Amino acid sequence: MGRAMSNREKLQYVLTLITDALSLLCSVFFTLLVFDKALDLVPDYLRMDKVHFYALLVLAFLATFLCFDQTENIARRNWQAEIKAVFLFNVILLAVLTTLMVLTKAAMADSRYQVLGIVLCNMVGMFLLHQALKHRLNHSDRMRSLATLAGVVSTTDRIDALLEELDKDWTKNIRGIALLDVGRDRVGTLYRGIPVEAAGKNFMDWIRRDSLDEIYIDIPYDSGASLLPYLAELESMGVTIHLNVPLLERLRDRKDSPEAAWYPHPAKSVAEYGDITMITLKATRRSLRDMVLKRCVDIAGSLVGLVISVPIVAITAIPLKLESPGPLFFKQKRVGLNGRVFEIYKLRSMYADAEERKKDLMARNEMNGLMFKITDDPRITKVGKFIRRTSIDELPQFWNVLKGDMSLVGTRPPTLDEYNRYESHHKRRLSMKPGITGMWQVSGRSNIEDFEEVVQLDVYYIDHWSIWLDIKILFKTVFVVFVHKGAK
Repeated sequence: MGRAMSNREKLQYVLTLITDALSLLCSVFFTLLVFDKALDLVPDYLRMDKVHFYALLVLAFLATFLCFDQTENIARRNWQAEIKAVFLFNVILLAVLTTLMVLTKAAMADSRYQVLGIVLCNMVGMFLLHQALKHRLNHSDRMRSLATLAGVVSTTDRIDALLEELDKDWTKNIRGIALLDVGRDRVGTLYRGIPVEAAGKNFMDWIRRDSLDEIYIDIPYDSGASLLPYLAELESMGVTIHLNVPLLERLRDRKDSPEAAWYPHPAKSVAEYGDITMITLKATRRSLRDMVLKRCVDIAGSLVGLVISVPIVAITAIPLKLESPGPLFFKQKRVGLNGRVFEIYKLRSMYADAEERKKDLMARNEMNGLMFKITDDPRITKVGKFIRRTSIDELPQFWNVLKGDMSLVGTRPPTLDEYNRYESHHKRRLSMKPGITGMWQVSGRSNIEDFEEVVQLDVYYIDHWSIWLDIKILFKTVFVVFVHKGAK
């Protein structure tokens, strides 16, 4: 269920826009000062050419800012996440600006020093100004005065973690707390610098008399029946209620179960179906914007890949067909996103009867688990060994990517035989589209002999996915292919 932005979140959004615009403005002036005035590396352009360029720069900036994922609270973002966000923002800005300049035939499109200088300076400027903005938001008394007035109802064994998270959010001003498991002698004392306003079950007396916008309730309970009168009264008061869900906590705390290791932090959302309220648990946290961006990259990359593949496949086809009669392409059913079956395409690197001969070779399998791999597989032709070592056999999979069955980067799609022997936690690796390359392929795939280790790499990729991670894996893949690392 969607959530409208509060006035404070809108203010933070506007402040971030102003901060980023200021960073871009400073980057423009600094670039002109260094590359134009000091080093004289920028050619003289007509005034209209400059107006054209800066209009495109403003347009590219606004398009990037509005389309960039701004849902994450900037005030709670650590410096590592900030670096990634700033880098990705400016890469997208550069791509949009370059596209606009090419489409409009901007005269300043050849001013590489100025374009790259602005983007590089903006990376540094945005990071520094974002850090300053976060410090201002979190430590300014004036900004704190705009925060919502919140109260916390909890127990001493649970409250610390909640207070630590709320303390990172400038939009929350914690006026007081109620501890249900302490005596009345604690009322009036301070807990982590916050006044204890109530003890035991009389916390409603405090809420009735105090000025509060929000109440955070984090307590252990089973059916929740005992909470109903309090929740009904709080709702009648018009107070915003944040209530913990113990069932999800028990799911998270099952650290001894095999499933918990593979499904540690599911994304959660709430939706209403008529009068029924449902909590949705998802293995992934990706937004629609992320998926659209990934799909756009897949379409562009697959089109380029198919164009490059045509002459390579044509040249490879001659010796491949001469050595081993049979079809040029190998088609096999594989399992993709959440169990969907599709047909994967490869250049045939094995003899035509390879699948029948596999049963006789199972005793030589070098993988522990559900994958099959042996050194010097006798089913592979001489040309097949070459195209496997150079990954040429994978080129037809660009067609799978264009069709939408696969992605450029993802997890390795299992065969039907492998999938039918999967345990529950193995299916976690299918919660994202399979890819031509992935974490396993760039992590020394011939040196990994345990299928569980492959699953761990895939789950790590799914849990930490970002466009930046995809780009990094693609660059690593190019390196792995050229040095023939890990391919057999």
